Amino acid sequence: MVGVQIRILGPISMMSRKVPVPLAGQRQLRVLTALALASGRTVNTPELITQLWGENPPRTASGQLQTSVWMIRRSLASIGAPQETVRSTDSGYQLDPDLCEIDSDIFRRNVATAKGLVRAKLEEQALDLLKEALALWRGPALATISSSALQTRAARLEEERIAALQQRICLEIGLGQYEEAIVELTDLIVLHPLREELYAHLMRALYLSGRQADALAVFRRARTTLTDELGIYPGPRLTTLERAILCQDADMLSAVPGMAVR
Repeated sequence: MVGVQIRILGPISMMSRKVPVPLAGQRQLRVLTALALASGRTVNTPELITQLWGENPPRTASGQLQTSVWMIRRSLASIGAPQETVRSTDSGYQLDPDLCEIDSDIFRRNVATAKGLVRAKLEEQALDLLKEALALWRGPALATISSSALQTRAARLEEERIAALQQRICLEIGLGQYEEAIVELTDLIVLHPLREELYAHLMRALYLSGRQADALAVFRRARTTLTDELGIYPGPRLTTLERAILCQDADMLSAVPGMAVR
């Protein structure tokens, strides 16, 4: 195991041998987060300054950045972790991938591997790996970070989490684990009431578990929500799924866009 673990899928933290690295203040957290988001690549100094302060940085931004990096290194050294975890380069700074691991990188690797397992028809192994990937999340990504520029990156990470979550739910449905999927989808729709794909997965899980009437009720709920909130009618995925359920047509159900496990 590498010496330093950096966690950004929730409150920002850094640990070495299970000992927290003390990080004081938003500026250190922002620098660490910006470097972690680069996954071991160099982030040049002007880009770092923009991510930390936006389009109107203070005149002392470069000096403040250098001080923040120095303080992170000092914090690493205070618990016996390698200061070289944060490296200086000709153009900026980077996290040394040989000295640290980042939870978002592990998450993405697991998701990518799970997709390969699905293609190999190893659905149960893929499901286990997706569960491990999603267990890395400890709350909203980049929690405790106030930078608007970095929060934009947090929104992208959240989209990746939702995609992995849907993949996991799709696998659960395919493996006949309907009740687990139904409970989670019901909660997710409360949080994301405008995501048609969540309604579609819930309709499919309900229908396959023998609850045809409840599945059709979900379609009506989706239609009402979308028309009231956005002034639009459900798209082809939901309307085709509704027809398949009404006709009890298994072939049509499996052909609905986005419903197949990929």
